[in-house]
Amino acid sequence: MKKSKIWIRICVHLLLCTTFGVHSSEFGDAVTDDITSISLLKQNIPKDYKIPVTYIPKEVGGMCWVTLNVFHLELSLRGLADKFGNISSNKYNISILIEMLKETRYHMKNLEVITSDFECHYRDEKWQTGHYFQFVEDFLKTARSNRDSPEECDPPPCPTTTKAPATTIATKYPTSGKESLRFLPEVVERSLLSLLVIPIAAIVFLFVWKVSCSLSLKTCNLKPDC
Repeated sequence: MKKSKIWIRICVHLLLCTTFGVHSSEFGDAVTDDITSISLLKQNIPKDYKIPVTYIPKEVGGMCWVTLNVFHLELSLRGLADKFGNISSNKYNISILIEMLKETRYHMKNLEVITSDFECHYRDEKWQTGHYFQFVEDFLKTARSNRDSPEECDPPPCPTTTKAPATTIATKYPTSGKESLRFLPEVVERSLLSLLVIPIAAIVFLFVWKVSCSLSLKTCNLKPDC
């Protein structure tokens, strides 16, 4: 009877050690993998490369920061991975990070609802390589330390968009009464005056011609041989 109890204890002890050993090794591998992948990506991708990302700052997201950023960060990494070929080491290292985000997202509840509630707080920016992967590393560390994601998040009020002040164009009017108001540029005024000269000259010419014709007709009527 005692021997059977001893064997049972030994089996339970081995089972517990094996279980915790597997989980701890998986956890250690995950930590090593993401640090190695991020370090290699920082080295391989040019420092001045701009990577688009949609995110919410920690001061806005609070306890829900991981939940609010997991989906959009995964999309950003997928877009970055598409920039490289299938046999590229960069694509492989990015895929490791994507799998970690997928695993994080899998255990979250009400992700779509929470993301929708904070929609007005998301920011679209383009970060350089170092800043971008520092954000990724910070995200993974925070997600690992806070495995229990909240099921509800209260969003702060949406930021109000400040309208730019209307710019008024001041029209400078003459201060003295002698100075006349100029509504048209000087060149345009000259052009209009030159155009008015032509019809006025034509009218004067027609008037003179008509008067001369009338005088000629009267003179002709006075002469019997006309």
